Amino acid sequence: MRSGVLKSLALSASLAAASLTLAACESPGGQVSVLKSDAVAVVPGSSWAWAPGAQPGSGDPRIDNDIIQNRVKAAVEGALAARGYRQVSDPASAALLVQYHIGLQNRTETRVDTFGGPTRGPAACGIRGCIGGFGWGMYGPPMDVDVRNINYVEGTVMLDLIDRASGKLAWRATSQKRLDQSDANQAGVSAIFTDMVRSLP
Repeated sequence: MRSGVLKSLALSASLAAASLTLAACESPGGQVSVLKSDAVAVVPGSSWAWAPGAQPGSGDPRIDNDIIQNRVKAAVEGALAARGYRQVSDPASAALLVQYHIGLQNRTETRVDTFGGPTRGPAACGIRGCIGGFGWGMYGPPMDVDVRNINYVEGTVMLDLIDRASGKLAWRATSQKRLDQSDANQAGVSAIFTDMVRSLP
């Protein structure tokens, strides 16, 4: 009986771990990694401004347009404000300069599904063993295999905080995720950047 209880607890723990893994994969920012400088610290509540000059383009018209750029800028401003960072209009008076980089890649996933397989039915048994029913032999009917190619878009977003005084990169967050249409609206873009800045001091 104790063995049964232990097995039940182990199964529950496995299911809980699987649920946590699934929840982590479903975060708005996808897979987020953070790079911090050892030489330049990000001070909580610092002032910041957009880096002077044109925002680096990607060469992809899906990104390089006014609608997406405005949504990204609004998302970054909102995410940094929520973490207590103060935006200023003059880059020369800011402690941090901010830039972002976005790239999209078309990818293909191959999915294989199987259907059918051994079925139960009348069987003939004799001195040499049993033979499966319905004329398929002892292993039953063959499995049907459905192979499909699924096209999707993977997005990579980098958010850089640069120390204005030294010109050195102080902090960078990178997000990689499989995108859908909801990620392009304002709520979706904002959710990605909010997730990316969670580790900011």
